[in-house]
Amino acid sequence: MKIGFPAAGLTGEAQVVLSNDFTKSGLMGTYDTQTEKVEVVNRTEIKDFSEWIKKEDIRAIITPEIQMMALKVFKEMGISVYKAIGTLIKFNAELMFHKSLPTFQAGELMTEGGASCKPSSCSSCSSTSCK
Repeated sequence: MKIGFPAAGLTGEAQVVLSNDFTKSGLMGTYDTQTEKVEVVNRTEIKDFSEWIKKEDIRAIITPEIQMMALKVFKEMGISVYKAIGTLIKFNAELMFHKSLPTFQAGELMTEGGASCKPSSCSSCSSTSCK
C-alpha cells in the first residue's frame, strides 16, 4: 500500500520529515509500506494532482493539516486522510496500521475555519479560508 504525504525534506536515508500542510507543501512524497521505499518529488513536476494520486496508487494520506476542499476531494476518491502525530512518515504509518492515528473529519475543519465556513461554500473556497 502507498501513502501520500507532504514532505519537508529528507533528514537522512530513513528519516522523511512531514511538511505542515498538504496543500501548501512544495514537495510531495509517497511511502510504500511493503517495500518501505520513500520517493519525494517537487510539486511542480506534478501536472494533474488527481492523476498523480491514481498513477502512484495512493490509498491513504498522512498530513498534519489539510484544507477542507482537499479533504472532500480525497474522500470522493475513496482515500482516507490521517492526522499526523509528529513529523516522521514511517512512525505515522505504523500508528495508522495499529489504528492509532486519527482521521480528519469535515466537521472539525469547518469548526476550525470559523462561522463563515459552510459546506455550500466549498466551490468558492480559497486556500486561506479553510485552515
